[in-house]
Amino acid sequence: MLTLFAFIVAIGLLVFIHEFGHYWAARRCGVGVLTFSIGFGRPIYQWKRGLTTWQIALIPLGGYVKMLDESEGEVAPELRQFAFNTQHPAKKMAIAFAGPFANLLLASLIYAGLYAYGVVTLKPLIGTVAIESIAAKAGLRAGDVLQRVNGDAVQSWDQAQVSVFGAASQSELKLDVDTPQGERSMTLDLRSLSSEDFDQHILSRLGLSPYATTTQIAYVQEKGAAARAGLQVGDVALLLNQQPLASWLDFQRYIVQNPSQPFELQVRRGAQTLDLTITPDVIDKDGKKIGRIGVSPTNDAAWYQSMQQTIQLSPVQALLAGVEKTYDLSILTVKMFGKMLIGAISPKQISGPLGIAEFAGQSAAMGWVAYLQCLALISVSLGVLNLMPVPILDGGHLLYHGYELLTGRTIAVWLTVILQKIGIFLLLMLMALALFNDAQRFLFGLG
Repeated sequence: MLTLFAFIVAIGLLVFIHEFGHYWAARRCGVGVLTFSIGFGRPIYQWKRGLTTWQIALIPLGGYVKMLDESEGEVAPELRQFAFNTQHPAKKMAIAFAGPFANLLLASLIYAGLYAYGVVTLKPLIGTVAIESIAAKAGLRAGDVLQRVNGDAVQSWDQAQVSVFGAASQSELKLDVDTPQGERSMTLDLRSLSSEDFDQHILSRLGLSPYATTTQIAYVQEKGAAARAGLQVGDVALLLNQQPLASWLDFQRYIVQNPSQPFELQVRRGAQTLDLTITPDVIDKDGKKIGRIGVSPTNDAAWYQSMQQTIQLSPVQALLAGVEKTYDLSILTVKMFGKMLIGAISPKQISGPLGIAEFAGQSAAMGWVAYLQCLALISVSLGVLNLMPVPILDGGHLLYHGYELLTGRTIAVWLTVILQKIGIFLLLMLMALALFNDAQRFLFGLG
């Protein structure tokens, strides 16, 4: 129910803001608005204010503003001056642009409000580097602090992830890192990554995590080598072959490098100290034999607390930061669309209603700050998507009216019809892809 409610509120609010942008600009430009609808299909609630009928319709997946227009019906002679088609092309462009702009403005204001309130983020401090990972091979170590990713300065873990997304289709990733020995520049080899690897888990795929671990066991795989030896959840590893165990990474490295070789592990279980003998299973990874015992560690709670930082800005600084973040996300969204077109990023990243609902529900469960961040991110996506130069979208209408502004002529009706059909086809294909991805993820568990 929380997911459903969060989804309906998010879509309803964002669609209202978008359509109100069109409505507000139309009224300021002297254009009559006949219908303002949230949702499509049969109206379930209506009221009238002046010339405009306001309504909530049955299908809550969008909305529209219907303006007085001679191309869509007969207009009384005394109302012709209020018809959309009789307006100067600059006014038409302003009306078309106002919807996406309203979404981007909303995102900027949300981010500004959050920055003024105080946003808790994670420092760009590396907690763990997986052994044999891309990051480990490049020389990154736990405790290193990310300063710049591909030339972009980063102040949080989220910023680092966004910058790494921009490296899709590149063969390498440049990092500037603050290490105990001073600042160093490192290069990560990305050639082993596929287009599908560039998703929300990209940093972990590189072998980077903000979380540090303890030597306490959090998970034991059923019938794995550790389970067969008697290791249990909650055990704390103390000695490895009679030597003090400094870190989980050392433990993991030893196991990986010694497949099928028995070793002695001393653990603390409650008030007891036990000695176990474990023989790692042998698995094949990329043609190389490595050891595995089937366990995972607990996260270090104290480390996680030290990773958190609160960014709180003055009202003016917060407003500038909100606009800057919205701009950066808009540019990133455009780049991601472009990289999808050339195959650098998998189209599986596109989500439909189920994906948006899950995102909204999870964010709402985390609290109102996370939910507002979710609204802002979706609002940016909605604004940027509608500015795409595709017929039927606002971006396509901007092209039509821009052509009229430059040439003084409107596009021929027959050409407009063809372009509209192409736009509808492209939009339906995008919707079909999004629904297919949702089905793969949520119905079949394949995403």
